[in-house]
Amino acid sequence: MKLCFFVDDSFAPFALSFNKEGHDVIINKFSIDSDVIISESYFYMYEILRNLKQIKKNNIKIINFILDIPPWRLKKSLDIYSLVKYIKQLNYHYSHRAPNIYNILNDYLKNMKKTRAGKINKQLINKIFNTYYNNYINYQKNYRSFLKKNDIVLSISRNTQYSAKKFLNIDSKICYFGVNSDLLSKIPEYPIKYDVINISRVVKTKRQNLIVEAAKKLNLKVAIFGKLQDKTIKLDCPVYYFPNHIDVLKELNKTRFYVDASIFEGFGMTPLEAAFLNKITIASDTFVHKEILGDYPLYFKRDNLKDLVEKMKMVLNGDFILNEKTIKILRNKFSFERCRKNLLSHIESLF
Repeated sequence: MKLCFFVDDSFAPFALSFNKEGHDVIINKFSIDSDVIISESYFYMYEILRNLKQIKKNNIKIINFILDIPPWRLKKSLDIYSLVKYIKQLNYHYSHRAPNIYNILNDYLKNMKKTRAGKINKQLINKIFNTYYNNYINYQKNYRSFLKKNDIVLSISRNTQYSAKKFLNIDSKICYFGVNSDLLSKIPEYPIKYDVINISRVVKTKRQNLIVEAAKKLNLKVAIFGKLQDKTIKLDCPVYYFPNHIDVLKELNKTRFYVDASIFEGFGMTPLEAAFLNKITIASDTFVHKEILGDYPLYFKRDNLKDLVEKMKMVLNGDFILNEKTIKILRNKFSFERCRKNLLSHIESLF
């Protein structure tokens, strides 16, 4: 089959692994002779909506992965749901889903003269038509409408499946992501450089401040690897951002143990990668962590600094060791081969 994937860089290796099954794989480019289009979350819904007539005409099947549905995004608070933002969100939606309008706008912006007046006009057009808000309108109206046009909707965890039904009234099937074990196996051993690290976007829900505070109480060397998306967060430790994922994984192999203090996740890939590298993980006791990771990590009570410190002490004192049997189960359950097989079963059910 010819499979067209609309996914980000972290998902692309899994998509390309379908070549091993003899399938023709295209990444982030629409092809009229595709058999199935698989897209990730709402990130690429406009690329699909702009080609929807051709997709339906040629009987191309559509599958979407729901990553997560953060409940706070659905609140109709003034900061994300003002009248001005509502109008801008509608402008963005209609101008990006209609191919003619989208192409006219892009051509106009591309050919605009680089004068002072041209820059002002460009800024004005971007404010009116290219300003996007990840709010209630995006999830419960635009994304929900898009999901209804899909042949199959997949959730990456039971928690996401529950949220999709509760907040969007969308039924979905569970299909887990896979860990790139081939990439991880190529990462060499390094001398230990850090006592503890966290790899994630720096936002409030990831609770990196809790990790840093706990590490400081024990005089541990701590570092955070991730994009500083919330500029109001100040962390008393080094914060690094490496665009290349393999560089981040190399740093993961230099730490004594890994900590994930997040209070909300759709899946949580990095603790799994830590497991594949035989690293101890201390994780918050969220539903998703327990669903995906089982009894692999040492759990602490979410948002509880005292408990996190105690769990760090346990690791440092050698009172917690990895369960090799659990690691083996995770490596099998979340291998590319297993997850590819699961996704293929959903694809084949369409024909």
